[in-house]
Amino acid sequence: MGPVRGRVQAWCSAVFLAIGLGTAGVQAQDLQISTTFVDEELTDSLRAASLVRVVLEEESSTSQDVVAAAKADYKRYLSVLYQNGYYSGVVSILVDGREAAQLSPFETPDQVRTIQVEIAPGKPFTFGRAIVDPTAPGTELPEDFRSGVLARSGLIQQAATASVQGWRDVGHAKAALTGQRVTAAHRENALNVEISIDPGPRLTFGEMQILGNKDVRTERIRAMAGFPAGAQFSDEDLETIQRRISRSGAFRFVVVEEAETPNPDNTIDVIVELQEEKPRRLGFGAEIGSSDGISVSGFWFHRNLLGGGERLRFDADLTQQLEDSQELEFTFGVSFLRPAVFAPEADFRMSLDISREANSTFQEDIVTFDTGFNYRLSDEFFVYGGIRLSATKTDLKPGNRRFRIFGTPVGATYDDRDIVTDARSGAFISGEVFPFVGERDADDGIRTTLDARYYKSFIEDDALTLAVRGQLGSVFGATSGSVPESYLFFSGGGGTVRGQPFESLGVIRNDTLSSGEGFAGLSLEARYRFTDAIGAVGFFDYGRITDGDIFTGNGDSHSGAGLGLRYDTPVGPIRVDIAAPVSGDTDDGVQFYFGLGQAF
Repeated sequence: MGPVRGRVQAWCSAVFLAIGLGTAGVQAQDLQISTTFVDEELTDSLRAASLVRVVLEEESSTSQDVVAAAKADYKRYLSVLYQNGYYSGVVSILVDGREAAQLSPFETPDQVRTIQVEIAPGKPFTFGRAIVDPTAPGTELPEDFRSGVLARSGLIQQAATASVQGWRDVGHAKAALTGQRVTAAHRENALNVEISIDPGPRLTFGEMQILGNKDVRTERIRAMAGFPAGAQFSDEDLETIQRRISRSGAFRFVVVEEAETPNPDNTIDVIVELQEEKPRRLGFGAEIGSSDGISVSGFWFHRNLLGGGERLRFDADLTQQLEDSQELEFTFGVSFLRPAVFAPEADFRMSLDISREANSTFQEDIVTFDTGFNYRLSDEFFVYGGIRLSATKTDLKPGNRRFRIFGTPVGATYDDRDIVTDARSGAFISGEVFPFVGERDADDGIRTTLDARYYKSFIEDDALTLAVRGQLGSVFGATSGSVPESYLFFSGGGGTVRGQPFESLGVIRNDTLSSGEGFAGLSLEARYRFTDAIGAVGFFDYGRITDGDIFTGNGDSHSGAGLGLRYDTPVGPIRVDIAAPVSGDTDDGVQFYFGLGQAF
């Protein structure tokens, strides 16, 4: 077949699309639609439905391709008309003056010069009769599926789907559509619809069959699932089972469905098909800040240590400040988590961390043991509680302290962000209350922390995202010198106030900068994506440190602002920020930050 060549012709009747075919290969021209009684939204939908238009955008298209697309467009245009309530439309597609539907597949022309599309939509139809029989109690049909309302074809499918789902919601797992009678009364411009449903018997859950597991034991999967044998069938329970098993992290995918056929005793079995993930994973990360220093981190974990979805994880983090020749800071940790202990939503956890924190005024070596339970209340919300023991050696300049602390931390986390590493919508809130008893140089007290974040996107394709973060931390009942420095707070640097030197704001005691008992922070960001991969950020950060708890103590504050660039990668955006002080006593000037993932 030869190339498509020709010129643009434009004329209109009811709705008319004139497609001109270019002379240098196949090049699509703008579709021109003129009408006096079809709304603009319908006109745009008809233009978008054209397969000819798509074919013309391909440089290698031939006249045979164009004619085939033109024949397919009859159905596509009628589908758009039905979706908008027009059931008496007439479509004409002329290929060089001949109706495309009448062209023989054996006489495709070597060249196509013009394609003329004329669409007479007719008058819109409304629903006459709109009946579903029978309907289950509580079924919510589409609001517009009723007599006198514009008869969009999509509403018919929505009504049928809602009717079947309504019966499934009350235990009729095999409810099915048995009839759908649709007639058009052209004189009245009315569409009559009658939908028939066979509810089938009400069913209860029978047995759960598990397929595909190799290394994760079947009885542990049953414990994760919490299968409600004997309970009335519901799709919500199927979704809950799928979510619980997936949450363990041991499986690449999990599919949960009811069996095709009910059992003779009106029970129905559930089939769980799954594929296990690779058991081991290794990862690394790095961040650089002009005052924060260089930080490198890594982890290794096993997803199925004992055959029951148990997770063993090792973490390491090394940080070296670039100023003042400070000691290397480090954290080495090992943690263990066993899912579905005592209840499907309850996980047992245990961890041991050995770390060193240091700055120009102190060096602190810490050993912390933590154990307890996490309990998930929903996909987004979980709570936790447990026991925490720590032993700390603090070398102050001058002097030193020894602390032993025993406490019972309780906390909660809510997270419905769409993307953890680059959120565009949703919220994250995490808080902890840690009452503790101190021995040796430690006093009794309560330490509280709160981290709250919110994200909202705007304009076309959500290109602009506004993000806000608030942080609070406070120690009550104990003061500096009677708790480890790691329990107290500094401000400044990448995690608090960009543009200010790392840990540059604290409390002055004996002419020495020390950590404070209270911290409040606020960060605002405007993130704009120029392309799918490249974006820019403007930000402002504020921090306050108090001598005494955050609500009653006196203190100082500082702030910073700056700009940044983002380059998206499969593991999160690469972050480059430059910031300067806005308020505060620092005179260190511009600060630079480089890392993976958004700042928050």
